[in-house]
Amino acid sequence: MVFNNRIKEIQKITYDGFKVFFDSIAKFFGYPDVPGMPIFPLDTQFRDKLTEQDLLPKHITEIPPNQVQRPETLTEALFGTFPYTMPIEKHFYQHNSEGYYNFYVENYRNMYFLPDWLSAYIQINFNITVDHSNIELCRDVFFYVVLLYGAIVSLRTMLFWMLAINPYTYPWVFAVDFVDWIYDGLAGILPCIVGIDLVPTFLGMLIGKIADSANHLVFTMPFLPSEGTKVKMLIDGDLKDVIQFHYLPYLWYKYPIPMNLREFWYLERPDILNFMEKNYGQFGIHFRPLLSQADSLPFINSVTSFEIIINNYKDLFELC
Repeated sequence: MVFNNRIKEIQKITYDGFKVFFDSIAKFFGYPDVPGMPIFPLDTQFRDKLTEQDLLPKHITEIPPNQVQRPETLTEALFGTFPYTMPIEKHFYQHNSEGYYNFYVENYRNMYFLPDWLSAYIQINFNITVDHSNIELCRDVFFYVVLLYGAIVSLRTMLFWMLAINPYTYPWVFAVDFVDWIYDGLAGILPCIVGIDLVPTFLGMLIGKIADSANHLVFTMPFLPSEGTKVKMLIDGDLKDVIQFHYLPYLWYKYPIPMNLREFWYLERPDILNFMEKNYGQFGIHFRPLLSQADSLPFINSVTSFEIIINNYKDLFELC
């Protein structure tokens, strides 16, 4: 009984000591006259700006794809469905007032864009504007390279647990050469827990995050990412937040339009050429090919133009 009372006295002394300590710190910061931070800003527009990103949907990707397994080949039956990229879909459309190269993407809170300077550099130096299938192919190749490296990391990690295999013999030494330089660089940074090195786990998470992020990257050519406007659209009966890219791209105003695109308008799509000249001709932009190159362009470029020539000479033949 005396021992229990002594414990209670020690508890009370400890509690009172900490109470005085924390009260002195709180009074130093103005307590109790500090009202604290409001839950939401009083400005409704600023509050909506802070919270709109959290209310957006999340672009979900699954690696490997979580679908009904229907193997079509022996390889798929043995190793499962092969992973593939699931990028954010871009919806292209044409409009009488907005032009021919408009598109929109659904706005997700985990989507990424290239910086403006990098997007402009790719478009100007690599001539990637309307057709950006090449850069999307590079994204797919990068995705599979990352997954392949992740498989090599998994193989190297598995070799740690197989004591009967000497990892420094062929062919296992290739996995060691590809992975151990990262292990050596991270050694000492991540601690070991109960004798287990956390570097393989951290590296696997990093590789998975990089591969998954490749699916959230959106290419906005021929527009710059900053040209997108956040609007709401009624899509399939649902009101959704989208990012819209329309009208004249900024790079087409600041820099010359690629010659192959202007030749395409001149030869095959005069409707696009007429629209550009009618709506943006006041900016002094050259939408037609250069005169020297336009003269050398083939005059007969389609069945339609050939029929026009036949019709022009038909009356002459009848007169003769």
